[in-house]
Amino acid sequence: MALTLDTLKRAYDAIVDRGWHHVSLTDIVKATDMSLADLRNHISSKYDLIKALNHQIDAAVLDEVTGGDMDDSARDRLFEVMMARFDALEPFKDALGVMAMAARTDLHLAAQTRRSIEKSMGWMLEAAGLSAGGWKGAFRRNGLALVYVRTSLVWLKDGSEDLSATMKSMDSALGDAERWANSVENASFGAGFDQMRERVKGLADRARAAEPSSSGGGGGQRFRSDDDSAGAEEA
Repeated sequence: MALTLDTLKRAYDAIVDRGWHHVSLTDIVKATDMSLADLRNHISSKYDLIKALNHQIDAAVLDEVTGGDMDDSARDRLFEVMMARFDALEPFKDALGVMAMAARTDLHLAAQTRRSIEKSMGWMLEAAGLSAGGWKGAFRRNGLALVYVRTSLVWLKDGSEDLSATMKSMDSALGDAERWANSVENASFGAGFDQMRERVKGLADRARAAEPSSSGGGGGQRFRSDDDSAGAEEA
């Protein structure tokens, strides 16, 4: 059995039910109706679910929006691509909220997520008709990763049907990234790299320090900690 989006949805539902720290490969096997041998053919640990999901989401977005209208601005093309990504991720929102909270204490989860996002952002750039190669591509990947993480924090709490808050955040983040990119063109390579590294680090620190949201429509399981999950089981 392949790790399709449907299969991954069941695996990620197990994360919502059990919590990231408590979920095991046996739980995932039960949720997906796979055997341990079949699961081993696809992943070595539960951390590999991150790469597997991003791979499937990348493919779904590429199928939908590759190329786009090249008469549109790069910012508009990126906006379309990134919103298509959030639409594709919608069924996984609760699980990703649980994992976002768990990443505050699980540094391996945080590192794996960061690496997977950076790779995916390269494909998102290509889908928008922008090169992800070379040192300029590296800047673009890191910049788009920053946009993605910043917008994700809003998306995880956005319970609206039209994702209006997410779209507003995405537009604002892309605008900031565009201004930053323009300023980097007039700066040295080393200074630009250091600036990007510090901004990504600062955002990651703020995300880990964020408290679970208790307000906002449609929050549901989002940003629920594993302790909350364990308490629900005991109840």
